[in-house]
Amino acid sequence: MIATVVNAELIDKSYRERFSNDSLKKNYYRLQMKTASFFDRQTSSVNGLVESFRGTSIYSYDFFSKAFILGSGGVLDAQSFIYDGAIASIAYLVAGQYKKTASILKVYQREFYCSKGENIGLYNAYKTDVPRKRWGLTAGIDGNRTHLGPNVWVAISALQYTAITGKLDFLPFIIDMLKWAEGIKHYQFKDGELGAASMGYGWEPPDWSKVYSTENIVDHYAALKMLKDLYYNSNVDIKPYFKKAKYDISDVEKEIENIERWMIKLIYDKKKKTFNMGYNERGVDRVDALDTVSWTITALTPERLQELGIDPFYLMTFAEKEYYVVDKIGDTDIGGYDFTNQKGRRKNYRMIWFEGTCFHITALQVMSDYAAKLGKKDLAEEYQKKSIHLLNDVEVASDLVGLIDGALPYTSKKPDDKQIYTTFADYWEIPRGKDGSWVASSSSTGWRLIASSAFNPLHFNKDAVSYKLFQKTK
Repeated sequence: MIATVVNAELIDKSYRERFSNDSLKKNYYRLQMKTASFFDRQTSSVNGLVESFRGTSIYSYDFFSKAFILGSGGVLDAQSFIYDGAIASIAYLVAGQYKKTASILKVYQREFYCSKGENIGLYNAYKTDVPRKRWGLTAGIDGNRTHLGPNVWVAISALQYTAITGKLDFLPFIIDMLKWAEGIKHYQFKDGELGAASMGYGWEPPDWSKVYSTENIVDHYAALKMLKDLYYNSNVDIKPYFKKAKYDISDVEKEIENIERWMIKLIYDKKKKTFNMGYNERGVDRVDALDTVSWTITALTPERLQELGIDPFYLMTFAEKEYYVVDKIGDTDIGGYDFTNQKGRRKNYRMIWFEGTCFHITALQVMSDYAAKLGKKDLAEEYQKKSIHLLNDVEVASDLVGLIDGALPYTSKKPDDKQIYTTFADYWEIPRGKDGSWVASSSSTGWRLIASSAFNPLHFNKDAVSYKLFQKTK
């Protein structure tokens, strides 16, 4: 049974439909319900976690023996990556199903405080077929890795939930998560000042406290900026929550300042005029990645980038040149964006990353608004038309693959049981389907609804979204 939508007009309809073709305008509420139905199916009845994939191969590849190992079930079917769960919870939000968002966040809230040796926090992934034990959930395929980005995506979802519903239940959790992030080892500049936080800790190699990911750090920045916005602009005084947690707004502001310095002084490539992938023990990681454009624009905002001396319009041009590809599904050409460029993968194939394509659509929508504010009418229309065209291609792809509830696969590639495609040069295999079938992806499916809703989860767009905590009180 498909649940009814509680609040279909969370996002201003006229704003949303600026970025919709006729088909999406007609079928938007149906898409909301289908997406919510998909996540209902993906939610584990054992421990309440959202499963990341559906229909994965029973074969896994062992890098030590360099051979495929036969398992007893889908290798990734009973795995929940917390980033995917955060995206599912945001998708429930934009579908108006706030109680389901809260249910997911409550699972994470309880688990966050469970001891992980000398630390707390959330592991990157958990098993969905093992009941919760007294000491917490069972770690998944990523082992005990506890990384910055996936954790703060949970905070981002909780921040959006808090602002939209006006309920402060998760505010102490949000504050504690960002305090936790402050405690992660940070980059140190030669003058002794701190930069951004490292990826965290857990299963090695590498030593994650010496790896700095632009993607993860931009996520962290978004959560900090949103919490700062709540602190100063909410219609409810949240200062007592900070006082109780012994966390000061100056700590938030200093962390934001540190991240901006790290981004501009270390990671921005003046020659390429775009951001590098990160930093590690070998120095700056100069691989190009789509999310260093898309999420930098949606989190920092084009306005702030311009103030920092970065041209957001050039970033979009770079993304179009380096990441846009056309791939076939069956006999049909589909357009979208790859994880990286040919140099970043060092292999002779390209693919459409549906999750990334959908979050880059969000960047196009944000840039369309920004261009319009600057009086760049032609450019605003170009971004608008591009986002509409891409959403149409995503819809066509969804119809062609024919997955349950119109779900999307992770990419445009459909590997066989023993075929390896990687996201970048050497790591992150594309999920293989059982008997070479398509695999449903929670992140792709959730981001499709988010992009179709013209909703930016990394920023409070108060002009287009009905936020209870930002409404003026009489």
